[in-house]
Amino acid sequence: MSHVAPRVCPLAERATATDPIEGLAPAPWAVRRCRETGFVFLENPPGYDSLKEDLAWQVTHQRESQQRAAAEPLRYTLSHWVKQLRRGVIKRHKVADLTLALAARAARERNDGSAVHLVDVGCGWGELLGLVMQRMPPSLRKRCVPHGVEISTELARLSNLALAPHGGHCEHASAVDGMARFAPGSLDLIVLSSFLEHEIAPLPLLRHCRQALRTGGVVLVKVPNHASWNRALRGPRWCGYRWPDHVNYFTPDTLRAMAAKAGFEVERLSWRDRFPLSDSLYAVLRTR
Repeated sequence: MSHVAPRVCPLAERATATDPIEGLAPAPWAVRRCRETGFVFLENPPGYDSLKEDLAWQVTHQRESQQRAAAEPLRYTLSHWVKQLRRGVIKRHKVADLTLALAARAARERNDGSAVHLVDVGCGWGELLGLVMQRMPPSLRKRCVPHGVEISTELARLSNLALAPHGGHCEHASAVDGMARFAPGSLDLIVLSSFLEHEIAPLPLLRHCRQALRTGGVVLVKVPNHASWNRALRGPRWCGYRWPDHVNYFTPDTLRAMAAKAGFEVERLSWRDRFPLSDSLYAVLRTR
């Protein structure tokens, strides 16, 4: 497994005084909190090369699920059925719902009939974009072109197959390199769902997103909420902790700070998006 050099605080982007957070991550992983920014991060994450195969999402997700099921079988089963109920019966998928609403708004704002381009970073096999395109009314679907960025070799191949019928494609690359391949001002919507917590260079990635978006374009973010009450209650067993997959831990304040530093304004981060009883944190960032 490849490793990167010890990281400085990803929000400060320079050496700052930090404190170790003991008892969270197993060796050799080291978690630190920046005294200046309050940002919590993994100091010694694995390198990008490991993410292509050894730590690809389809590998780590299955392993993590098996470990949680073995450690807390009743809780895991209950959580699984709640998710199934929400998505299968209630038909609620907050990220898909927001993506669809933001794509529709972009189409209205671009009332000249031109194409609306959206990108899912860390798109996996294209499941999210496939669901969003499926839910779109035909008139909107004709205008939307979905793209993806995925570092896993196999998932990028599958995503390409899923996006091609809609005129889109998947960039097989790291998030930063993949976003750099899109022309400046060419995109309307970028989705960073359950991704920014994985990214070794979150601020450079957001800057690349800012450059690729047109004026008024948006980024939809979903990350684990490190300020949640459940995190404080469950400690090291909190579902948002994943080693070494998750390398950044955001609160509403640190997400706002990073968005501002990347050149965005926070359009949406309501109390429902940062509800302390939820393990997830949502935000919509708009270009200035």
